[in-house]
Parts: sequence; structure tokens; C-alpha cells
Amino acid sequence: MTPPELIAQENIPLIWPIVEPRLFRAMEKMEFVEFDTPYVYNLLQQGQAQLWVGGDGEMIAITRIGIYPSVKRLIIDFIEGHNAFNYKEHMEYIEHWAITQGATQAEAEMRPGLTKVAREEGWIRPRVKMFKHLEKGLH
Repeated sequence: MTPPELIAQENIPLIWPIVEPRLFRAMEKMEFVEFDTPYVYNLLQQGQAQLWVGGDGEMIAITRIGIYPSVKRLIIDFIEGHNAFNYKEHMEYIEHWAITQGATQAEAEMRPGLTKVAREEGWIRPRVKMFKHLEKGLH
């Protein structure tokens, strides 16, 4: 397995044409998405998010470091790939990087298919985020 590579900010424009369609397809599968691909691209260009590519392109991930009053946390916004078994090893590298950045916790919203693999790696489910579509106004 080739470890994931943190793509340097100046190289984002070079690799974005390969990453953007995959990220877009991942977003299409999600019903509630806070970001769109242009927003993610801007976050990457501004250094507010990180792009990881692992296993010769088998996995891409978008991460951020969230800084809160009492904790610094690795936030995994998107992870997309076709080999869930390598997910564990890819995540070890990303988590190690986050620790070097001062993070002490991690958070991610995962598709149900990935939660089994994630639990084996120590991820727990202490809370659930739920979503719903809001209807127009009163009555």
C-alpha cells in the first residue's frame, strides 16, 4: 500500500481536475451536504483544508483542523475510495499528521458501510447527527 500523500497547496490546481469529479460523485450520494466542490477548492487554496491522495489514487480525503476553545480536532469532511481495507492504514497516516498539528480528537461523518471498519479502529458513536428537510413557514 502506498501511504496517503498530503498534497501541497501549490499543487492543488494541478490535481484538482482528477479529484473534483470524484468528490462531486461522493457529494451526490449524500442527501445533506454543507459544501460544494468550488467551496472545497477555495478552502484548499486558502490552506484551511487538506487534500490527501492515497494508494495511487485509490483514496481521496478532505480534512480540516478544527480549533475550539477546549480542543483541537481533526475533521474528516470527505473520504472516498474503492478499497475500504486500506482505509485503516491511510487513516493512521492522516491521524498521525493531525497529532503533529496538535489535534487530540477526530470527528467524521461516515456512510454506514464504512462504520464497521471504523469501529475496528477505535471510532465510537457517542452521538448522532440527524437531518431533515424543512418545510415552508407556518401552516
